[in-house]
Amino acid sequence: MSDNEMIEQVKNFWNETSDSEWYRSLRTDEKIRLLQEKPESAFHPAVYELIRKYLPDLREKRILLPSSGDNHAAFALAMMGARVTSADISERQLENASAIAKQLGIDIEFVCDDTMQLSHIADQTYDMVFTSNGTLSWISDIEGMCANINRVLKPDGYSVMYDMHPFNRPFTGEAWKEPTIVKSYHDVFPDLHWRLQDIINSQINAGLCICEVAELSAVDASFWYSYAELSEKKQEELEGINDWKKNPMAALPAWVTVVSKKNG
Repeated sequence: MSDNEMIEQVKNFWNETSDSEWYRSLRTDEKIRLLQEKPESAFHPAVYELIRKYLPDLREKRILLPSSGDNHAAFALAMMGARVTSADISERQLENASAIAKQLGIDIEFVCDDTMQLSHIADQTYDMVFTSNGTLSWISDIEGMCANINRVLKPDGYSVMYDMHPFNRPFTGEAWKEPTIVKSYHDVFPDLHWRLQDIINSQINAGLCICEVAELSAVDASFWYSYAELSEKKQEELEGINDWKKNPMAALPAWVTVVSKKNG
């Protein structure tokens, strides 16, 4: 499959997924009201702390979100005063997000673009680029992605990359069970299993300076179960799911965040 065919396949998948029951559940009035009341709830608590550590005042800061997905982070940052650009390969994702932004009365620029290219994003424009959970599993050229993140950042701008920790990839990831290995940690392809060294070295090779790496635990049961599975679970079935003494898989870090800076 050529690169263009793969990108088209990804676009079609997310155009369809954007109107799935799962994604509609992320756009309910209840979910959007929670974002209005507590914008920081769009982030893992430790990731939000890192964002505020490196950009203490978000007002008028320009922030780009490639692979913006459900756009909860875009809505949150815009409500905090940032000037946000949401970029995604899926036109339907952007259409749905644009409707919510209009409903909320917030100004977000929406751009249909490939995260590996960012061809519609101007050089040296952003104070921060934030990539969120699920981005890397769709990226076949992580070096190109990081090079373009570096390109669009202003001098002294920051990249904050948050995604599933690669240590989880070799395992089935079943909650409450001993880890079962299904692949080697070093088998990057064909399933786009980027290792920690790939994530960090691609940023270094792009000219970014690593500021901080944070390895984070899960904060709720959504890390362990799909939307459909969670809808069938009772609260007592989820008690202690992030305690590794009860759920062995929780001994591994769930997420990793890498903060890097473009040299001034």
